[in-house]
Amino acid sequence: MTDGSTQRIWLELNTCVQYDGCMDQSRWRHPRWARREISELDPFVDARRISQLLFEARYGSPLLVRPLFSLAFARQVAVPAIAETLHRGGRGLILSDTARRNDDTLVFFGLLFRHLGTPRADRVLERIERMHARYHIPNDLHLYTLATLACLPERAARRLGVEELLSPRESVALHAYWSEVGRRMGIDGIPSTSDAMLAWMLDFEASEYAPSRAGREVTAALGREVATRLLPPALGAWGERLFYALFDERLREVHGISAPRPMDAVLVRAALRGFVIGTRWLPDGEERSLVDRYGHEYGADPAPERVGPDAIAATA
Repeated sequence: MTDGSTQRIWLELNTCVQYDGCMDQSRWRHPRWARREISELDPFVDARRISQLLFEARYGSPLLVRPLFSLAFARQVAVPAIAETLHRGGRGLILSDTARRNDDTLVFFGLLFRHLGTPRADRVLERIERMHARYHIPNDLHLYTLATLACLPERAARRLGVEELLSPRESVALHAYWSEVGRRMGIDGIPSTSDAMLAWMLDFEASEYAPSRAGREVTAALGREVATRLLPPALGAWGERLFYALFDERLREVHGISAPRPMDAVLVRAALRGFVIGTRWLPDGEERSLVDRYGHEYGADPAPERVGPDAIAATA
């Protein structure tokens, strides 16, 4: 066998590993298949698909998704009015069943990634609006919640000192996607660019962040849930500290959290930087829907009315 033949067979074996060892070449994908697809899409026209690829293939690992989305929640409840809405005088699902509350949110996100722009997505948004209608949430709080999601990757990158977590095309698409979600929910005043949205969000936090009992208790529940989901029970306290090490100084101050131990801060920063850098060199991951990952009990493509704590009543 020639050296060229050996090299070719080794390449085929190596690229086929990501498909459960199958040698069926009809199932083969280029190792950077998601990045290639993104590069061929329009960031405005195809914003939904690009965002889906980012959250369900490129950066879809639970080791990243769970802590960062819980971090977004912790930012939201630094605003007392949002904290009270979720806390509900100690009766909120975010306290009594934090994992289910967070999983349901990610299922809704997965349904939107899959269906935005279709009647099915309109039903998802109607379902979300019905669940929140009783609280009479003003526009600026809706907009802030939207901004925490749209700006999450860029803000995390700045916090970690990672250059270009998302490409310019991806940043534009992510902003366009969440802006479209916001418009379909009737949110007014959405900033026109990702930079403008980040600036608006930082100004809002400067004026609206304040300590509250509700915010502290919700944040503590989030920390416990992240720790128990990702680490063995014996490491729970350490896992909570690692989660809090993601917080910046202002967020820790609002929620009454001590500064992280130096080794915890170094470990978290190194782990997340390592993950992000690794995604640049390793093959793109398998595309797995947030619905499948976090809502398997609902089925492959559940009706929006079936998702959430009052799903039975809503369906009736």
